[in-house]
Amino acid sequence: MKLAVVFISGIILTSAIPLSSGGENLTKDLINQVNEEILRYYLTTLVSFAPRYTGSEQLREAEEWIFSELNSYGLNVSYYEWKMGGFEDRDIVATLDGDDDYIIVIGSHVDTVEDSPGADDNGSGVAVILALAKIFSQYHFSHTIKFLFYTGEEVGTYGSYNYARYAYENGDKIIASFNLDMVGYANTSKGGKYVRFFETERGKKLTDFCMEVCEKYYDLVGLDIERVPNYPGSDHQAYIDYGYDAVFIAHYDGYPYGHSPADSIDKINFTYETKVARLFTAVLSEIANKPVEVYVSIKEPKEGYLYLMDRAMVPITSKTWYLRLRGITVAIGRISVVAEVNGEVEKVIFAIDDRMWKWDYSEPYEWEINSFIIGKHYIKVYAYGTKIAMDEMDLIAFIPYIPSK
Repeated sequence: MKLAVVFISGIILTSAIPLSSGGENLTKDLINQVNEEILRYYLTTLVSFAPRYTGSEQLREAEEWIFSELNSYGLNVSYYEWKMGGFEDRDIVATLDGDDDYIIVIGSHVDTVEDSPGADDNGSGVAVILALAKIFSQYHFSHTIKFLFYTGEEVGTYGSYNYARYAYENGDKIIASFNLDMVGYANTSKGGKYVRFFETERGKKLTDFCMEVCEKYYDLVGLDIERVPNYPGSDHQAYIDYGYDAVFIAHYDGYPYGHSPADSIDKINFTYETKVARLFTAVLSEIANKPVEVYVSIKEPKEGYLYLMDRAMVPITSKTWYLRLRGITVAIGRISVVAEVNGEVEKVIFAIDDRMWKWDYSEPYEWEINSFIIGKHYIKVYAYGTKIAMDEMDLIAFIPYIPSK
């Protein structure tokens, strides 16, 4: 029976598809490959491994099945192992290499609470990411796409936190991170037409981009976006904490069955979930070939470190996301800000909060903060070229003003 289902899933998506350089026709071709049958197959198989509590044997079996599926698509698949808060498990990372160094991350958490099959939370998101991975594996894009399958979300968003910190320390140039968490439920007329984007101020440009994609392909997708303030208790937050643009996506209607044995596959609205999958097929297709004309990142100070007189002393970590200490940087004494820029730029502007402090017209782009600054602030760096790029970081500062001799 399992072999028959695997065969069916194999013929749902056409395999003999030529590579394309991108464009509207490619996006439409990709969207048209998404259907309810493939999502139902993935979700039915996943909930058979239930519950999938972090560290459990059922979750381990689900991970091995997901790994095998992704590997069969020809993607570069690996485990990312983590240990935190008395738990240890592994995320799954499937990479579709692009032509340049820029990376798009799209992910969902596989784990559940202890007594739930997790059909909507979050089998629905996993099913969408698996479908996208299969479809996109047959194509080539300018930017690298990483399909992430996190563990440890329900016990503290541990998997995404550790992976995002690893990606940051590795210098990954992530230009967008999308987190799909509960995208399979709609029981009202309006709910069937909307998907929610939980955004920070910085993440609004990602929502703007997705709304443009929604409008462009509405006839094929059939969804609109409702933008709401950020909720930091999901897997997108770690990317925000480490300086990346990220948004959290969920269904519009409230879900009364979450974190319970009633979160079963009969609650899933596959018509709605197919719309979500089609939306993110369009979003990925469009953003993966979108040129990056200017890119800027703050290289010093580092996210998530304690600095003493411009020296990184120790990393700052936190087991609990709600304390909002993850990725925070603390500076005592003078500190230098160093920016790295890719692309041709005219100038780089350094700012604290919304106040400009220094203009720099040539490399290296650096600024030594020598002003009386105390409390929590934002360091912001703007690079001005054909486009304007910006990076920012949280900073708790205790910096005195020392007059120059």
